[in-house]
Amino acid sequence: MTMTVEEFRNLLDAWGANPGRWPNDRLTAAEALLARSAEARLLLAGEAAFDALLAATPAPVPGAALLASIMAIPESTRQARKAGRWSFGSAPALPHFAGLAAAALLGFYIGTTSLFQPTLSLAADGETVNISDYVFGDSADGEAGQ
Repeated sequence: MTMTVEEFRNLLDAWGANPGRWPNDRLTAAEALLARSAEARLLLAGEAAFDALLAATPAPVPGAALLASIMAIPESTRQARKAGRWSFGSAPALPHFAGLAAAALLGFYIGTTSLFQPTLSLAADGETVNISDYVFGDSADGEAGQ
């Protein structure tokens, strides 16, 4: 497999100048390109200089405020568990769950009782048709679901 200079540039962008980090399936093609292309060797030298610059840059040190906020996370979680309540932000979760349960029960009640009966009024002859009869199979002519 041969490698183009553009593919070599992408390899350097992804893996850096150290051939030990390059994927094995591309290593042979990259080395062959380096042997025949001055442009590829120039790209490798530029990437090596960039890698050296990155290696010489010191790692940032986190500030005291960041460390304190990270260290406070386990304590606040532990306190919430000890309190025995779930919460959404600063609000307790019980009212949210109660509202969701009430809405679900109301939906179940409306869906299973005759509280809401969808009907269709045909304008031509004034006949009223219960749509749920066709959906649930209670139609007078026995053709349910049509």
